[in-house]
Amino acid sequence: MKSKKLFLPMMVIVSAVLAMVIYSIATNIAKKPDITETDFPFFITYEFNGETVTIEDVYSAHFAGNAGYIDATNRIYKGRIVGKEDGETSYILYEDEKSSIVLYTNLYADYLMGDAGYDYFLYDDFAPRIVYYDEQSEHTDRQTLSELEVKLVSWQYPQPIENSFSFSHIAHLNSGAVVPLAVIATVAFIIILIFVKKEKDFIRKPVDTVSVLLNFAIALVVVPFTTMYGLLSDITGSSPHFIYQLGYVVPAVTILGLASSVALRRKGFGKSGLVIQLTGPALFAVIMAFMLA
Repeated sequence: MKSKKLFLPMMVIVSAVLAMVIYSIATNIAKKPDITETDFPFFITYEFNGETVTIEDVYSAHFAGNAGYIDATNRIYKGRIVGKEDGETSYILYEDEKSSIVLYTNLYADYLMGDAGYDYFLYDDFAPRIVYYDEQSEHTDRQTLSELEVKLVSWQYPQPIENSFSFSHIAHLNSGAVVPLAVIATVAFIIILIFVKKEKDFIRKPVDTVSVLLNFAIALVVVPFTTMYGLLSDITGSSPHFIYQLGYVVPAVTILGLASSVALRRKGFGKSGLVIQLTGPALFAVIMAFMLA
């Protein structure tokens, strides 16, 4: 008999949890490139002080894994010019205490590896450039470079490869999940408010009054506070650590606790309704205790 009374609210809560799980998985699928490393030969010819110089080298790029300050599904690439030991992708043509002339190759591993998420050349040409730095600023205009007798003559650059991407793993949550998960829980809460009716023989008890007051207190204080906490918790970067992951879902859990409380109270389970709404605040207390410890 009890299970029949609670069938509808149970289905709503379970559906909300499933929707949150599906959302969390679908939005945190990390993919990896099928081609993970490639070498890109290139050459650049320039003139400086009447001398013509040709740089001929190889830029080696590779996929370094999925990571990110906040979004752990980001693909990270690294690259280096094989003939340079300093790890830089630029060449210093001239340098003194007050000025320098630098040739930037503009070679980017992510772009060359065919990742559409990294297009540095929507408005600029994929080409090297020469920059003159003095004590005040940088200069790239033709007149200044001409006065310094430095210019690009020619270059030959590789084209980005055609790459494809495959499933790698499910990455951890970040603060971007806080509001969507809370919205899903709120929809479940509204459905329960509308469709879960009080039993015909329902008699309000003191425990029900306390439960209602707690409902309002948690909805007006705990939900906004935990939501703000979840949104701001990535200031120092997201983390796969369980206690941090818990912080992203506490607002949704709190709202589902309120929904369950309403349903249980209307079906005559006042004590259970009083207790279950404390699930979210209890989890948040655990997080705070861990942080303080």
